[in-house]
Amino acid sequence: MKISKETLNFNKELLIGEIGTLAGIQFVDFLSYIFSFPIKLIPHLVVFGAIIGGSLFWVLARIYYKSKEEKYSEKKFLYDIKYFTPASAFFTFAFYYPALFFATKYFLFHHRQVEFSTIISQIIAFGLFLIGINFYRYILLKVFKKQI
Repeated sequence: MKISKETLNFNKELLIGEIGTLAGIQFVDFLSYIFSFPIKLIPHLVVFGAIIGGSLFWVLARIYYKSKEEKYSEKKFLYDIKYFTPASAFFTFAFYYPALFFATKYFLFHHRQVEFSTIISQIIAFGLFLIGINFYRYILLKVFKKQI
């Protein structure tokens, strides 16, 4: 099975967004160390840091790859957002953030360090998100003939 360049770039954008998520989570991890946040507050802050970091890095990666291929236009970007955002929001809020929250909470309450808890939880959550969003993209392409 051959994977198209668009599929590779799409997944690269998601991976770069996830690197932003990791940066956001680790920033929260750093703040929780400095300010000694209560253990019950940390999972909530981890989700907040993930939202900010992931969104920012994904948007920048999307613009970069589309500009590099000379396919970037505001109209095309808004078209992509129109099809990507609802599915992304669904998979993010239905699977990613609950997995991130509950896995972080589980590891923290079982006496794991904050760094370990956040990184392992993020890997689990991203795996679920990646499977879901690529399945959606495949259905969108094969059934509706739409490309994001």
